[in-house]
Amino acid sequence: MLAAIEEVVTDEKTRKNITDAIKQIPISDTSNMRRVESLASDVFETLLDKLRKAEVMSLAVDESTDNSDVAQLCLYVRFFDGECFREDLLGLIPMEGHTTGEIIFTKIASFFEENNLDLARVNMLVTDGGQGSGARWEDGSCGSAGEISALPQIHQRDHGLCHGNYCLQHRLFRKLLTDMSAEYKDLLIHNDIRWLSKGNVLKRFCELRGEILVFLRSSKLKKAGRFLSLMENDELNAVVCFLSDVFQHLNQLNMELQGREKTVAELVEKLHAFQRKLSLFSADLCPGKMLHFPTLRKSGLQITEVMSGFIDSLKNNFSTRFEDFSISSEVMRFVKDPFWVNVEADFALKGKELVSSLDEGSLQLELIDIQSSDDLRQSLLQAGFEKFWTHEVSPEKFPQSRGLSLFLLTMFGSTYTCESSFSHMNAIKTHNRISLTDQHLQHCLRIALTTYTPDFTALSKSNKCHFSH
Repeated sequence: MLAAIEEVVTDEKTRKNITDAIKQIPISDTSNMRRVESLASDVFETLLDKLRKAEVMSLAVDESTDNSDVAQLCLYVRFFDGECFREDLLGLIPMEGHTTGEIIFTKIASFFEENNLDLARVNMLVTDGGQGSGARWEDGSCGSAGEISALPQIHQRDHGLCHGNYCLQHRLFRKLLTDMSAEYKDLLIHNDIRWLSKGNVLKRFCELRGEILVFLRSSKLKKAGRFLSLMENDELNAVVCFLSDVFQHLNQLNMELQGREKTVAELVEKLHAFQRKLSLFSADLCPGKMLHFPTLRKSGLQITEVMSGFIDSLKNNFSTRFEDFSISSEVMRFVKDPFWVNVEADFALKGKELVSSLDEGSLQLELIDIQSSDDLRQSLLQAGFEKFWTHEVSPEKFPQSRGLSLFLLTMFGSTYTCESSFSHMNAIKTHNRISLTDQHLQHCLRIALTTYTPDFTALSKSNKCHFSH
């Protein structure tokens, strides 16, 4: 239409008015879909091109089911593109039927083969807790045995709170809290898939215990009487206060593990610190101390054997969950501070166990040169350890040290990027999932998440289009 107007309308003012009016016409759904496909394909091909040049990459995998009951496997990749570390959506893979570790591994392997990506370059698989697909990498099924680690997570996806209660009793209880000028106006409701839920629910419950007792004593319902007998049970209340304190510590750890662009070195450091804290909590759980159990201490209730057993079980759980994560703490610390490494010890050997192509002798010599350089020491302090390895350390002069550090910094530390992308997918699928194919869903999600700016001019000579997911 614009081209025709240019030819047939000679008056410049009239032509401008008509052209402006035409440009206000929304483009059709077909044109929108065509542009989304073009943009998404352009973004994806650019990502694939960079991945084929990357020496190493790591994967984060998580799963969510859309409102058409199709499980979607979200696959994120982290790699160094020559300038910085990038975390991008690699694919959204539909999963029909069962979603076992074996099937997930097969799907990922097929995806890599279809897109001409080298699965042997994957150095870490991070999952939301499932072990099956990680085991396939670790037993050599992907061709990179000895250079792959599987790191499970301890948090769950964050979705909206579920709501529900007996309406009348709920209203009466909230009115009582208002009348008593309580700090909070309601209790929180627990949801199994909300990763901070248990701790927050228990904390609010303990803080409103007095008001809850008043409400139950004033109620004439039989169920209220049963609840009241539980609320007046000192042993039960002691356990609730204890769990409130424990979950607050777990929630604090979860918060520290959340967020984008966090390196595996930082996250493993937090996990090791928490394991040490558990030993401290075990010793602290005795009368007269309880420095780390303020809710239990304030309640004045007795410590039970169940509590000590719970802390011991938690310690064992952490040890078991991460026992297969074989990267030594010395190698992890090297990334953040290479000046700390003891060159004469077995550090180089541990590095070679992680990266088989590493030259131990060259690595030792490079480390001595790095540790003897005041300029590099100052650069580490000023630039931070990520930029230190990517921009300050010469790849020609220190290839072994830099290669080992980039190998580690490429690793994902959590599935946070996958989980956060599901909120975008929910926005897309809630309104449009029935009319979207799996491919269109992936196109929309890729456009919604991408930070890459395509060349709009090459895609269209008309006005730049706008997208709304």
